[in-house]
Formats: sequence, structure tokens, C-alpha cells
Amino acid sequence: MKNTTQRIALRRVVSILTLPVLASALLSWPGLGNADPPIIVSSADKKVPNELNPPFVKNQSGGAPNATPAQAAAFAWQEFIALNWPATAQSGKQGQRDNPSNSCRFGDPSCTGPTVWQTFRSKVEIFPGVGNPPGYVNSAATSYGYDALPQYIYDQAVHACDPAQTNNPVPWVNLDETDQINLDNMYAANAPYNPSGVNSSPHLIRFLAKANRTQYVYVAGNSSPPGQNNQWWSQVPAEVVANTKTYLASHMASPPAGSKTMVSLPYGTIEVKAAWRPLSFLEIQSGRFHMQTVRYYERPNGNPTGYCYVDSAAPAPDGDPPAQGVWGLVALHIIQKTPSAPYFIYATFEQADNLLTANSQRVEDEDGNVLVNATAPTAPQECLVDPRPASGPENDNPSANGSVILTSDTETCQPLPVDLYCDETGPRLYYRNEVGPQPIPGAGNICVNQRANLIPDYVINANKDAHTAIRQYLDKHGIKSAPWLYYKLINVQYYPYDKVIATPTPNGSLYESEPPFSAKNPAASSYYLSNIVVETNRSLQLFSSGLSPQPKAAVVTNWNVDGTQHKNTYYGGRFHAMGGCMGCHGAQGQNRPLAAGDFSVILAVGRVTIPEVPSFPEAIGLSDVPRNRTLE
Repeated sequence: MKNTTQRIALRRVVSILTLPVLASALLSWPGLGNADPPIIVSSADKKVPNELNPPFVKNQSGGAPNATPAQAAAFAWQEFIALNWPATAQSGKQGQRDNPSNSCRFGDPSCTGPTVWQTFRSKVEIFPGVGNPPGYVNSAATSYGYDALPQYIYDQAVHACDPAQTNNPVPWVNLDETDQINLDNMYAANAPYNPSGVNSSPHLIRFLAKANRTQYVYVAGNSSPPGQNNQWWSQVPAEVVANTKTYLASHMASPPAGSKTMVSLPYGTIEVKAAWRPLSFLEIQSGRFHMQTVRYYERPNGNPTGYCYVDSAAPAPDGDPPAQGVWGLVALHIIQKTPSAPYFIYATFEQADNLLTANSQRVEDEDGNVLVNATAPTAPQECLVDPRPASGPENDNPSANGSVILTSDTETCQPLPVDLYCDETGPRLYYRNEVGPQPIPGAGNICVNQRANLIPDYVINANKDAHTAIRQYLDKHGIKSAPWLYYKLINVQYYPYDKVIATPTPNGSLYESEPPFSAKNPAASSYYLSNIVVETNRSLQLFSSGLSPQPKAAVVTNWNVDGTQHKNTYYGGRFHAMGGCMGCHGAQGQNRPLAAGDFSVILAVGRVTIPEVPSFPEAIGLSDVPRNRTLE
């Protein structure tokens, strides 16, 4: 472990899961998990924690920069528990959003309404396609109408695909994204395929993005009075963007939180991104998935420009799933800005049954332990090649020299012919890259056999502690089971790390670390934080620094065209080459070209003009449809 060559070789062995026992040993370290902070499930502790490792005093001890990975994992779980508490607001009834119920217990199956985070405003309710946000009131005392019942209004009128659903209560879950930020589409082959149903792509995993009251009030408050040219819910004014860019360049840090002349969200801002898919009859009966009524979007009768919506059915106790489908939550991102983490804290969770082998075995258990002693994948995977470019003129854009190839050997990156693409009839996850002028495989479906970086032991320990706490709470209140026992934390990012690349070799740009881990020495799975159903292709699983500047590029690279390292995140008087979720939000939110959104991509992008609809596979990849969010 002291030799760099040995570390690279061992990392390659771990990355293809040939020796899970060795992988577990590498991720373990004496002392980790011996003093794990408690994870609590109780009615007295159902508020979302607003700081990691308190008390935080600037320039002194405490706060995220001084937290341990175990503390960060416990913080992430406390967020998850509070945000998944049943909410006060109910379908079709006026109620206070973001507010946990005092009458419903955590995991109570009799409380079928939304959870706390599901009552957050959908991004189209904050950044409307047309007019003011729905329910807007020009009064800070009423949070600018934040608590209005959900409405999803786009530039084009969207009617119900089935006229019988026209007057249904509007669901809290609005799935108006169909791809992974324009890089690929994600599918679950074990989702039920019902050719007579209204879902034109039943294997497709669909997404949403929401934000809490704090963000909405900030955006709406900076947009008052309506009718003027300063509507942040449409587009942050150019002068504010320029002021923000100047501040970032001169201070190398975010502007003061809550600024009205620069973009800097208040502390306590929370955003969530969630992935959902239809469930099979056996999955519905298993009780392992959180289920909810959702709204998703289609093109009526193949109309290339029109849109209509479908509201899914409520979970049925028996019988076949209805045509609209019963939908389950398969992934949840939570990001929060705190006083000690102005760059946001990023936590990501998955349902336990996402990763399956070709014969339907679970690759990991509910805590994240590897179950399957898999050999090198027989179905093709992507392999990232990111060579350092030759010296050239100085340029702030990343290099276009990176490439991604299809292979069954992620150690040597030898390519496979395209006729070995994944068979979509099996039980596994698979994805299909968006293709264009970029060197990535896009001629077919690519199977997902494992994640790029294993879940480390400190997260596995936190998952065990959380599941134990949930079981004890359920037993205490006579609740037989709850789906939250089958969700697990993947990892959490809580400090920006400036990756140091010591060798200019093709694979020298991959981040490496050794235990004991800390805020400033994160595990690889923390540095490259990603969710297997939200950031699935190789470029997203190993995102750091930036993307190739080609149009529609999907190739992650660490280099500028002059051979210097590309940076993406301002913090603490430095510019960092951060990876994973934080690095992406830094590149696309804080420092997005021609825009500024703090670390919020939905704020940087602004108004949402349409709901996304499924792309239909073509011979060379996915057809192109307008997208709500893309990488630049």
C-alpha cells in the first residue's frame, strides 16, 4: 500500500469486484466505526438538522470542515429520516408545506400522503415557464404564496392523456425529467412491461427536482414586484450574474448568504432530486419500496410537439398493477447549505434492490455489503480514458482529448464490438448514452453490473445503525415493517477537495486515497459521489473537474487544453478540482458559463419551459428532445 503502482493495481482489482473480501479490507481501517454518532428516530427529533458537527464558530472548531466521515453519514441519515417523515399537507387539501405531521409516525403505512420533502416546490413551481409561480402572493409574510397546492404550468398547455384524470388532485411528485442531465437515459429491465399501458417507455427511470421554502422565498423575494425585468424565477438578471462572477474571482469563495445583489442562497436551503420507476406486482407486494402517486408526461398519439400527463394509480393490495402503473422511489439526493458548508452538503441514498446480477441476485445488501463474488463483467461496461493533452494555448475549457470506450476489461480498456451491447430483457439496470459529436459508446444499451466505487465501511456502519434505529422505532409503535428499512446511504460529500494529480499518465487523473478518511482525505466513493440510478454512465460515476467542450460532450476530463488541471469550485480562497455531485454543482451552478446559481443548477438554469417526454431509441442512440437541464 506504500507503493503508487501497487495502489493503482489494487484499485483496479477492487473496481471490477473480483475480490470483495480484499475490497472490504481496503475500505476498513482500525478505529473507524468504533465511536459512531447515534442515529435517532423519534417524534422529538424529526426536524431536519441544520448543521453538521455543531456548534460551529467561524475560524474555530466544529462544523463540516472538522467533521469525521461517521458524523457526516449520521447527519445524512438524520436528514433522510426528517425529510421522509409524513407531512402535514395532504393530497388535494391546503396545508403547510415542509412541515412534519404530529399525528403520523415515521413509516406508518396508514399515512399515505406525501412525505416532507415531497411537499417542497417542484422546480417548475419556483421557475415557471410562463407568468408568476403558481399561488404567488406579493407578501413576504405569506412566504410569497409558497403553501399553495401544487400546480405544474409550462409554456405549452399540458392536458390529461386520459380525460377522466382531468379533475384529479394534483400529485406532489412531478416527474418532468427523463434523462441524466442530457448525458444518458436510465432503465430498469425488471420494471413491468405493459404494452397496453399508457407509459410509452415503461422501463425508463424518471426524475424530479424540488427545493424547500428557503430557496423559494429567496428567489421570489428577489423577483418582486412582478412585471419588472428582475424576475429571478425566469432568469437571474445579467447585472447580478456579473456581480457574482466578479466576487467569485476576487474572493475565491461564495458571496454572503442571502445576498440580493449577488447570487448566494440562504443557509437552510435544501434541494432534492429523486428517481422513480414503475414496480412489478412482486415488488409492490414486497413492501421494500416507498410508493406514491406520481405525474409523468407523454406525447399524445405520437404528437412531436404536444404534451399530456398521466397520474399513476395508488398501490393496490392485490391484483395486477393498473395501466397507469404503481411507482416506487429508487433514489434520493439531498443537498443542504449550512453556515459551515456554504458549498452545500451532498448525501445520496438508494433503494436496496437497484443492483442485480443477470440471474436476479442482489449485488449488495441493505447496508451496502457486497454479496456477490463477481468476476470481471461479462456484459460490456464503459471505460474512461483521460489522457493529459499536449501543451497548447492557454484555455479555461477542459480538453476534448478524453474518450470513453466499451469494454469487458476495465483494467486494460480494450474495446468490444458493438454487437455485445446489453440485452435489455434481463433484470439489470442498463443505460443508453445520448450520442453526438463525442467519443462515447452510443449504439446500444449498456448493462450496469456494479458501481465504480464501493460503499466504504463507515457508511455501511451508519446504514446498520440507522436500520437498527428504524426497527426499534417501528417495534415500539407496533408497526410491522416500513420500506425505509430497504434504503441505504451511498456516501456524503461535506468538504471540497482540491485533487492533486501527480502523474501525467492516462490513468493518473483518477483520484486515489487511503484510510483513515477525513474531510480533507475523502474515500474515493465520497470524492466521486454518485448514485447508480441518477449518475450512471462512466462520465458521471467518475466525474471530476469538467467535461470536454465539444457540443453535447459527455466525456469527463481533468485537463485544460494547455495541459494544466481544470478547476470547478470556489471555496476558502482557492479554486478546487472537485469531483462527484459537489464538483458538478460547482461547475454547473456556482461557476456555470454565462450564469450563476450558487451551487443550485436549477437556479442557474432558471425557467422550466416544458416537461420532458421519453426519447425513442434509434439505430445510433436516443432521439433528441428538449431538456430541462443540461451540462455545459
